[in-house]
Formats: sequence, structure tokens, C-alpha cells
Amino acid sequence: GGEVILIFHMTQFRFKIGYLLLTLLVAGISTAWGQDAEAYKVHEAVVRHMFRDGITRFDMNAKIDQIVIRDRTNSNYASGSSKENWEEVKGRLPGLRDETIADYESVRTKEAQLELKLDIPFKYVFITDKRLGEIFGDPKQYDRSFDYWAIFKKAYPGSAGYNSFSRVGFDKARRNALVYFVNWCGELCGTGSYVYIQKGEKGWVVKEAAGMWIS
Repeated sequence: GGEVILIFHMTQFRFKIGYLLLTLLVAGISTAWGQDAEAYKVHEAVVRHMFRDGITRFDMNAKIDQIVIRDRTNSNYASGSSKENWEEVKGRLPGLRDETIADYESVRTKEAQLELKLDIPFKYVFITDKRLGEIFGDPKQYDRSFDYWAIFKKAYPGSAGYNSFSRVGFDKARRNALVYFVNWCGELCGTGSYVYIQKGEKGWVVKEAAGMWIS
């Protein structure tokens, strides 16, 4: 009788441990998915703002038929150096706070693979670094070669170039976010902007966008 009771208790213990591990695993996955989903919603808000009404809102108001997006986040600074001038950025984005910048800095360099699940009112495609290399060759020449850009524009007509986003930096309450948005549109043609996004009752909305450079 004692052996049966012991086996019963051990079985219960194993079941509880297994259930606990499963619960933690599911919770971890849900948290990861939740963070990814929220980041996508922020990126969607940036796209809707930057291409409002199907027109580029960051340069010369070009009409677009499709949007080409690098399939990985970018890890660059707008300043082009190893350190950003955050005081200048905050001067152009008055709503931006240090805790959002700190989170942005903590994730910026960890480039993330993007998935084709952006909920935006535009046709869009992802472009890989391999494909960019096939078209442009030397990555340092993406913005300079007229011949290479002619190939790109033939392959992606009506796209106004290609775009990339940084990882999303959030404040602690996850109500404010920061993204670095870059567009390359041709030979010596491109822009880089920091975008401050805020979450309201109807979701994420761009509050301020600051063009940091133009080529």
C-alpha cells in the first residue's frame, strides 16, 4: 500500500513539474510574440505616415505603386558615426525621452529578420541583402551608381527606392517608441529620419518625424 501511495505522489509531482515547465514555456513564447507584434504595429505606423496617401512624405512627394523594404532591421546611426548626437535628436523630437533612447540603444545593433506580416494599405515586398548585392555590387555604392539604380527601378517600378527600419526602442510603459527610418531612392538620393511614435486609444500614431540628413 505504501509503494502505491509513493508512486502516486511521485506521479503527481512529475505532472506538476511538467505542467509548470509547459506554462513557463508558453508564457515565454507569448511574451516574445507579443513584443514582436507590437514592434510590427510601430513599423506599420511609420509606413503609414511616411507614405501617406501613397506619396513619399520624407523628400519630394513621389507617388509610389509599391514599397520595397529591406528584410532585416538596420543598425546604423543617422549621424553616420559610432555615436549619435541625442541632444540634437531630442531638439528635433521634443516628445522623445531618455528612457526610450536607452531602450533603442540596447536593441539597435541586434538586427532582426522581418516577416511579411505588415498590415499596411500598400503593396510591399521585402528585399534581401543578397539581392541588393546582386543589383548594386559594392554596398558602399548603393547611392552613387546610375546604371545600378536603373536596374533596380526596372525590377521594382514605382517604388521610390528601398527602405529600412531600425529595431523599435520603447519606453518602460511601452506607450512611446523610437524608430530610425532610411530611404535610398537613387544616385545621390536618400534620407534618414528618426520617428517618434506614441500609443493611444486607436493604436500607434506618429507624433513627430525628424529628417536628420538628405542626400
